Amino acid sequence: MKKHIFYLMVPAAILFNGCKDDPEPVPAYLDLQPFTVEALGGASWQKITDGWLYVNGEFLGAYTLPTTIPILAEGESEIILFPGVKENGIIATPNIYPFMTRYEAIQTLTPGENTTVNPVTEYDSGAMFPFNGRGDFDGSSTLQFENRDGDAGTGYFLSSDDAFAGECLRMEVDTAHWLMEIASEKTALPTSGERQVWLELHYKNDVPFSLYLLGSIGSSGEQAQAVYLFNDSDSWNKIYINLTEFLIASLQDDYRLFFQAGLPRDASNNFTQDKGTVLLDNIRLVHF
Repeated sequence: MKKHIFYLMVPAAILFNGCKDDPEPVPAYLDLQPFTVEALGGASWQKITDGWLYVNGEFLGAYTLPTTIPILAEGESEIILFPGVKENGIIATPNIYPFMTRYEAIQTLTPGENTTVNPVTEYDSGAMFPFNGRGDFDGSSTLQFENRDGDAGTGYFLSSDDAFAGECLRMEVDTAHWLMEIASEKTALPTSGERQVWLELHYKNDVPFSLYLLGSIGSSGEQAQAVYLFNDSDSWNKIYINLTEFLIASLQDDYRLFFQAGLPRDASNNFTQDKGTVLLDNIRLVHF
């Protein structure tokens, strides 16, 4: 069937001569549903909040899903929807998530009628995962960390208590051991900027904690970069952090993820709580 696109911009002379007689075009409606994710854990392990919509090659905007969009098109039309996330967890910075595939379909649009779009996505076949899924902490081989705070009384452990799924990494601090620092295994990551690098992470915490990148070249000392400060989260949350600019700035051979948790203090340097817990799960580096 032939495609018909109705444009909102028309010559001024036509508007002047015909606006009284020509009926306004009737839009069709697209009901955009949340993405189904064909990957471990499905959509419940992700936080794909947005869809970036193209119809017949024209970009029509980024929308929080689900939503209904009026569109001036009819007949067989090409629908493309890119999965989108809140980059670095910030509502004001929505972005297409580059490691998941776009949804494409040909659907027949009828003016005045609703057409439902049920998008499906999965990780791109070219996506690489340096930790090979071991950051899920649920298999026989799990991502390893080491204690970096110099306190023998602290140490992370795996626990199923209040875990997101299966087991999770657990960090605990109290007034006797108020600071805890752990660093992951080393891994090489792209630093050219041509290949984006992101970190996916589930977390739940009742004390603030920080993420750093520790970079090194050979046996030289490690270079630390502050990446993100996590505020308290009473329930499990998912975040997508774009590490690309940090890697371009540092240009190291290998990197570790470094997490630091500590009891907060007030203006008089007194602890504001007696203990705190940070839970981490599904720690996943991904790049092309």
